[in-house]
Amino acid sequence: MRIFILDHHKIVIDGLIALLNRKKGIEIVGFATTLHEAKEWLTKNEVDLVITEIKFDNDDATDLIKLIKHMHKNTKILILTGDNRIKKVSGLFKLGINGFIEKHNETKFLIEAIKCVSNGESYIGEDLRNKIIQNFSNPYLSTNSNFNEVLGSITNRELEIIKLICEGCNSKEISSKLFISFNTVETHRKRIFQKLQIKNSIALIRFAIKHDLIDNNL
Repeated sequence: MRIFILDHHKIVIDGLIALLNRKKGIEIVGFATTLHEAKEWLTKNEVDLVITEIKFDNDDATDLIKLIKHMHKNTKILILTGDNRIKKVSGLFKLGINGFIEKHNETKFLIEAIKCVSNGESYIGEDLRNKIIQNFSNPYLSTNSNFNEVLGSITNRELEIIKLICEGCNSKEISSKLFISFNTVETHRKRIFQKLQIKNSIALIRFAIKHDLIDNNL
């Protein structure tokens, strides 16, 4: 199996090369530390598997994934990252990735992921699987079939207010930051609570973190 590695940390690449080159049937044929370098290399070369981080400075690997899927339909993509937000990962699988594993996992799980992906199977790391199970065991989700519609109904202004509430701002502070009236903030607050079927700011914070309405880096 011919593998290309992309990560913004060279030490991660060196570690993966040292690890994987010892495995029978695996050959690391290229690597890059930037999306630009990766795109250039993969435009000229085809591999069996690309192992890539998703998060880069002010950018992500979304366009790279699209490029790979357009140019090399048989190339598999395995995401190796620390960002396991459910909505983010869901979007990546929709783009065509074949597997996802968190960086903190032991080596044996990475090898397992590579084998699964190379055999045409999908792979999802254990932490993310558990997170998905917990997400779908939420009573709110199980009783509300229109959950996605509820999230989709939240406006950009309401999302701004949700973020500020989660940062600890009161309505007066939000009014000042967004240059809108106090009454307008209160109206937005009531609408947010009604849409999400919650009663107070504490419940809003829990809901926002759980469903990635704010960037909690989890």
